Amino acid sequence: MVSSSRPAVLIVDDEPSILSTYSMILREAGYEVSACDSYVCGEKQLKERSYDAALIDIQLEKEDGGLMLAEQAKKLRRPPVVILCTGYPTIERLRRALQLRVDYLVLKPAEVDEVTSVLQRSLVRRELTKN
Repeated sequence: MVSSSRPAVLIVDDEPSILSTYSMILREAGYEVSACDSYVCGEKQLKERSYDAALIDIQLEKEDGGLMLAEQAKKLRRPPVVILCTGYPTIERLRRALQLRVDYLVLKPAEVDEVTSVLQRSLVRRELTKN
């Protein structure tokens, strides 16, 4: 894994089945997982603690709420790896995600292996590029 401690991952998705599936899979893979089903919950979690990674749905309960949350995450003093997920990829959303310099974009429905391998690779890359 990335370090001796378990990497902390925040998952924010308003679809209950996706939220519970990703939470279960990432916990089984050895991650410490915090799960949120809303923008407000995700925003609160990002303010309360530091995460190694954030897996965020682009379109939370309000249009592009996930993009706004990703932007907040990227502005943190120690930003997490940000992976955005969407089942509705529009050119405008993809452009905004690129402008935010997110680490990866997952198109739903996503294979579990894609999500876990992207997360692991992104965390390793982050460790290797630290000062």
